Amino acid sequence: MSAASLRLRALSTLSGSLTDALTPEIAANLIERQALTALGATGAVVVTLGHFPPLPGQPPARPGPAARLHVVHSVGVDAEVSDMLEWRTLDSPLPFAQVARTGEPLFFDVDEAERQFPEWGASLRRAGGQAAAVVPVWANGELRGVLGLTWPHVPVFDEDERAFVTTLGIMCAQAIMRAHLKVAEREARERAEKANRDKAEFVANVSHELRSPISAVMNYAEVIARGAQDGSTDASQHRLNRMHSSGRHLMSLIDDLLAQARIDSGVDQVRLERVNLGEVLKEAIAMTRPLAEQAGMDVVFTPAPGAVVLQTDPGKVTRIVVNLITNAIKYAHRGVVHVALERPDAPSLAHVRVTVQDEGDGLAPADREHCFEPFWRKSALVGERPQPGSGLGLSISRQLARLLGGDLIVEDTGPLPSTTFILTLPFIPPATRSGA
Repeated sequence: MSAASLRLRALSTLSGSLTDALTPEIAANLIERQALTALGATGAVVVTLGHFPPLPGQPPARPGPAARLHVVHSVGVDAEVSDMLEWRTLDSPLPFAQVARTGEPLFFDVDEAERQFPEWGASLRRAGGQAAAVVPVWANGELRGVLGLTWPHVPVFDEDERAFVTTLGIMCAQAIMRAHLKVAEREARERAEKANRDKAEFVANVSHELRSPISAVMNYAEVIARGAQDGSTDASQHRLNRMHSSGRHLMSLIDDLLAQARIDSGVDQVRLERVNLGEVLKEAIAMTRPLAEQAGMDVVFTPAPGAVVLQTDPGKVTRIVVNLITNAIKYAHRGVVHVALERPDAPSLAHVRVTVQDEGDGLAPADREHCFEPFWRKSALVGERPQPGSGLGLSISRQLARLLGGDLIVEDTGPLPSTTFILTLPFIPPATRSGA
């Protein structure tokens, strides 16, 4: 087999192996066993410009006055040789600094190394090295690092050998850098997941601490209101009612924040039950009817023909529908809120639809694009007081719908002055959710 064929086989074998390297140690081990053997080399050191992976919030360093060399990994290289490179500037008398500045590879024996780079060349000789190659490592068209290779003998660095060393060396360095990025990504994800869990626990604790005194205030207000009905003035009765209403509003805000925190942290669980969806919707409507009557509105339910039975979490469905009806009452100000349960037209369709439509002014196209974003609020008219609420209701509702294997969208009603939200739910939820 020709030397060219042997090189191609080595490149192919190493490429397949390095693709699956999950840690820097695995990549380095593969390089030591395969790459260095294919090259006849005994040592390799990978150097990047600046921290690697880059520090949070900072882009990767580029060649320039501020850039410094950083040893990411070394295999079979004497500590004196690699330690000499750590955090050296690009104007240092080192082959790695020169390659980082110019982007051009260097190939030399130990005598030439001592003439060009006396300090580093002397360290190479003391470590038993007789030749070295230093090649640039490119990523997305930009120089990101430098790879150094050492030999205990002096190879013939002809054109083919230099191309092979450069190609194989870049593959090795990129594999180690990619493995470092994977480790950094996993660690960052674990930190983020822990932060989310801590946040959910904190919000749950604060929620409990807030709910207890607010519940007490609401209960006392209700007791006082019942006991003072006969002898109280209309003004004092009104104040007590406002106190109770404000308490309910605070409880709603706390519940929204708690729900959002649980969703963000991934700890929200789906508790599946076999339910009659029509009965769940009737219960949700009953919960919102006092609010509708207070606003001078009505909520009308149109059931599907026959019972619609499915496996889902009735508590989450109730919360979604209550949020949608409450939102309709809050922004429509008038008319009727229509809630309808629709059975799929064909047995092959796996989802049912629940529509909630108001008779208000509708959503502008720009609002329809943003209404599911957390803390989004419908644009108020000039001089109009903003509606109360956390701005989380629609966002939470969509996330809960998707947690149940369905979705929540807003329908384009065209010229009609109304807004229609469509909740879809599967008859059979995703298997990944059933164990929650």
